[in-house]
Amino acid sequence: MKSIFLLMIAAVPLIAADVTGKWSGTLTVSTPDGEKPGPAYLVLKQEGAAVTGTAGPNEEEQYAIQNGKAEDGKLTFEVGRDDRVMKFVLRYESDEIKGDVSREHEGKLQTGKLAVRRIE
Repeated sequence: MKSIFLLMIAAVPLIAADVTGKWSGTLTVSTPDGEKPGPAYLVLKQEGAAVTGTAGPNEEEQYAIQNGKAEDGKLTFEVGRDDRVMKFVLRYESDEIKGDVSREHEGKLQTGKLAVRRIE
């Protein structure tokens, strides 16, 4: 009985680690004028460590995720749009994903913070 209980406890992080689902929240971009929050919406599918799906500001405007990987609570992927690539380096725990976003634009590095929660 004790070993079954221990197996159940050990399996909980594996179940919680799947990022498959719909996520909604905020992408806050750092600008010379300060922080500018905007909407963020992700649709993710995880198979093993591979993550696919889409990301964008809302459900209607979505862009394909490339090079997606989820491992040990870390989620990384890229989203290309108009010859620009946004790089996401995130942490996930249960129903929350947070972390850093960056991209090169006109020779300058732009950064931001993503914070989303599972909605489905």
